[in-house]
Amino acid sequence: MRVVTKLSCPVFMLLAALTGCNQPPAPKHIGILLHGESRVPLRNGFLEEMKTLGFETGKNLVVTELNSNNDLKQLKPLTEQLLGQPLDLLVAAGGLEADEIKAQLEKSKVQTPVLVLYINAIIERKFVADRRNPGWNVTGIDNLNAELSGKRVELMYDLIPALKRILILYHPKIEPSAIGLQHARDEAGKRGIQIVERAVTKPEDIKQAMEALQPGDVDAMLLVPTAPIDNELKNVIMPNAQRLKIPVMAHSRSMLQAGALASYGAPFTELGRQGARLAQKILGGVPASNNPFEVPTKYEYSLNQSALKILGLELPALVRSQLTEIIE
Repeated sequence: MRVVTKLSCPVFMLLAALTGCNQPPAPKHIGILLHGESRVPLRNGFLEEMKTLGFETGKNLVVTELNSNNDLKQLKPLTEQLLGQPLDLLVAAGGLEADEIKAQLEKSKVQTPVLVLYINAIIERKFVADRRNPGWNVTGIDNLNAELSGKRVELMYDLIPALKRILILYHPKIEPSAIGLQHARDEAGKRGIQIVERAVTKPEDIKQAMEALQPGDVDAMLLVPTAPIDNELKNVIMPNAQRLKIPVMAHSRSMLQAGALASYGAPFTELGRQGARLAQKILGGVPASNNPFEVPTKYEYSLNQSALKILGLELPALVRSQLTEIIE
């Protein structure tokens, strides 16, 4: 029988010098691309969980973070900047970032694994071929946010007793926007609710659509996941919705801070944490493509108590039992 003896570094100093066994492992280098401040909760949850998993910035983790600040034209140069670095993992906070990263990787020979924290309609937008076999070195969380638009209509029906007409702004060239609209149509049709659709492709369209609203035109508004529309929530959509006392159902809890009445969806911070657990596998040597895309493990139904009072609405007992939280 052959016996192999493992040599320890302190005893065999020469071997230590030659092999570097006294040296700690090189820090892992992660690049994070964000399209605006709305992605920050995703980033925060990701880094918090990475620390819990043993990856801490300043110790064994180096993080390069670039933010386009809602400027779509900046996504390409920022992606190129990240791909020019020796990264162990490239993290796309959302779908717009992920689409740009994929486009740039297809043009280059870089093989950096990619993790997406938040993305909709991954098959329809041709981001991957299949959730289990994406066709390239990527994984992440398909948050089903567009598909949940139907569920939000159902919740609105219980929340707003006089609901007959729902306004939806959508971008016809953005897949999650169109998918969200279709799911909302399907659910509204079952309940005799009319969807008032407005196609918008630029900020001026959103401003025009909202300012054209008159009292009684609609009973509520549903936001379908569309970044260019979401970016106009605070400065354009909510001021006009409040002008006419139109309740707004959102797809992200953070939108309640801008005045939306309610939201239903996966919490961003938790999506970031879920992504970190995938990152741990990738950094441990498992190819990103060997990790199937996941769906959220948690959903929250949140209500803005202040908005409820301003709108003069009563909270039905059924809705109170459905809610995850009431925010003052």
